[in-house]
Amino acid sequence: MENCFKKMFKLQEFHVENTEINGKVMLITVRPKTKGVHCRDCGRYVTTLNRHLKPRRVKHMFWQGNLIMLRVKTRAFFCWWCQKKDRRRHITTDRHKSIPLNKNYSLVYADQIIKGLGSTSFKTQQDLAETSFTTIQQILNDKINPLVGVWPEGIVISMGLDCHSFSGQKMLPTFTDITNRQLISILPDDSRITVEKFLQDIPAARKEAITEVCIDMDRRYYQTIKRELPRATIVVDAFHVIAEANRQLSNLRTLIQGTDKVKLPKVIFDKPKEHLKPNERVALNEINKAYPELGELWSCKEELRRIYKIPNKTLAELSFNILTNKMKGSNHQPTRQLLKMLMRWQNEILAYFDRFTTNGYTEGVNTKLKTIKRLSYGFRNVDNYIRKALLAFIPISLLLPHHLT
Repeated sequence: MENCFKKMFKLQEFHVENTEINGKVMLITVRPKTKGVHCRDCGRYVTTLNRHLKPRRVKHMFWQGNLIMLRVKTRAFFCWWCQKKDRRRHITTDRHKSIPLNKNYSLVYADQIIKGLGSTSFKTQQDLAETSFTTIQQILNDKINPLVGVWPEGIVISMGLDCHSFSGQKMLPTFTDITNRQLISILPDDSRITVEKFLQDIPAARKEAITEVCIDMDRRYYQTIKRELPRATIVVDAFHVIAEANRQLSNLRTLIQGTDKVKLPKVIFDKPKEHLKPNERVALNEINKAYPELGELWSCKEELRRIYKIPNKTLAELSFNILTNKMKGSNHQPTRQLLKMLMRWQNEILAYFDRFTTNGYTEGVNTKLKTIKRLSYGFRNVDNYIRKALLAFIPISLLLPHHLT
């Protein structure tokens, strides 16, 4: 019966002396199983009891609306070996695996809060655990460090990097494991120094395994990734290349509308060529004849889309060179501006065809992060947001590696 009680309340490392129930609080008095401790100075196992210390009261778990608290009896031991050396009294107290030093809660209690935060709010956990917001914040900070990240058990070959908005202009970089489809970390700001610190802290063995990093067309992190991950090939996400072409096309369309006071439908320029209806094709052809620079830029965008569908790198590189050579002969500034972007990122664009790696999973993560913010009615503290978001994605087994037996 006692073993079942210990297993239910995760007290395997203690002897249970008695139990008291006061309202919704259950107080369990426990003492250590061991007869002694290892001296903190010399490491020898000592059993000479010095005195009994004042029992500690710690929050252990919350169960069916009740709070389980422990009254832990603690002893102090005296080491004769150390006294013989320097004639000073060396005192060592009991150490417990499940109760951290200088904390008023156990690891079981912290684990319950961490698991609960993955699906509930801070307020709900405060009420269930009968604790303060500061304690929950401290537990989160102890478990999750964004600058270290939570790495999956498998080998990471392809890593994704993309930024999402926290509030207004404040952007946060998101790092994902594209190979195993898992979120690694969200950094507290998008500065180059922060990204560099995160990459430097990646374990050496994992750095060697990473062969690809998929990014958007942000030049701030390019040299940092090259320096910190020299074995990795940088790949520009195909979506961002097409999105940039669409953006330049939309800017030119808006400029023509403002200059000539005409109405040019945006939808027919954004739609893929094969999805256009017959009447939309006719309207597009008429616009392209009236404005050759707009038609030329649209044709380049559609050719880029066709190139990304080619399943062979050699053919894709040949088609890309044909497109850029054709654009070099253009007299229109918008086309030459798009050409400048393509030539600047040529190697990274063509690297896509090695493994056809995209940042689709990272973009999906960013979409879910927006949903989390919306359901939580926003976050004022960026650190709380990052840690709460990581709990929603990362398996609990990676955050709670200890197992109490």
